Amino acid sequence: METLPQDVFNQVALELDAADLGALALVSRSLGKMARCDQLWIERIAADFGDRALIVDLLAEAGVDIAEQIETSTELAPWRLAPSTQHGNDGDSIDRAFTHTGHGLRCYRERLARVFPASEDERVNRVKHFEAEIDQVKLMLRDGPQAGGDVFVEAACRLVLVQEWFPVSAECYYLWALICFMHNALKPALVFLSIGHDINREFVPIHELKAEVQSMADGVFGVSGQAPLLDASCTAPSPQLAKALAIIFQRFDRDRDGVLNASELGAVVRVTNGQPAPAAMVTQIISAFGGQIQARNGRSVMGWDISSLQGFYVAQTMQDPRETRQDLAKFGFDPHTLRNI
Repeated sequence: METLPQDVFNQVALELDAADLGALALVSRSLGKMARCDQLWIERIAADFGDRALIVDLLAEAGVDIAEQIETSTELAPWRLAPSTQHGNDGDSIDRAFTHTGHGLRCYRERLARVFPASEDERVNRVKHFEAEIDQVKLMLRDGPQAGGDVFVEAACRLVLVQEWFPVSAECYYLWALICFMHNALKPALVFLSIGHDINREFVPIHELKAEVQSMADGVFGVSGQAPLLDASCTAPSPQLAKALAIIFQRFDRDRDGVLNASELGAVVRVTNGQPAPAAMVTQIISAFGGQIQARNGRSVMGWDISSLQGFYVAQTMQDPRETRQDLAKFGFDPHTLRNI
């Protein structure tokens, strides 16, 4: 192993537990130095205690940015290298992209000390404290998507503090997944649920939420050859749906002014609902997704442009993907491929 490049050595060493890695370091001076690689021990923190960078990235994908709070927190043990230790200048035969200052190992030991308290009384007190934190997070999330951005950031940060001391808390990953689901971030939610399931396969709330999220994801992204309805972020139509909606828009925009006015939009609703739409209903949906829009001829028209139509179907799809596919079928599209028949 002494002849391996540091990056290859790290890959092999990550298959060992920390104790075996410590024993390997005693075999020879060169192996001892390789085993003290800072980057190796930072990776061990992620492997043994949870990948905090992944947690931050998944939440950011859901629109919940906690990076600054985590970077500046004084309550968390160091979990990655300082900029000054990112690049080595050892000048020896070991790859210079790696450093061997002992900082990574010190970070690992500090995190280890937090996970395994010195006494049983300390452990019991920690459990009580962080159970109360979990309960507080649940209260913060009870208002659902209406809770507000600051509330979601605070809730996510509180869970990071719990996970700092209890890395095998499946409930933390469940609640992070719930936050993502509330933001319609289906793929990040499924990643959190998968990690939580690996930690505790008997935690029932994970099974229940995963079934709900997976069902929604199957409808949105398609199964068995179905074309997806939305993009990966669930905030915009997929290319296939966008193309179908553009055709539908052109079909009903009879005066070709780039706006579906009340009459034209009423014709759209008549196709989807199978009956004429009351004027009050048309006015309501115009207000919800459109408004006063400047037409191609320069006039201001009350109605929908193409982005309004897309916004409506993004919102409807996140409520019921099946209804969107049924609507497309009524407009003459294959509900599976989204192609015009």
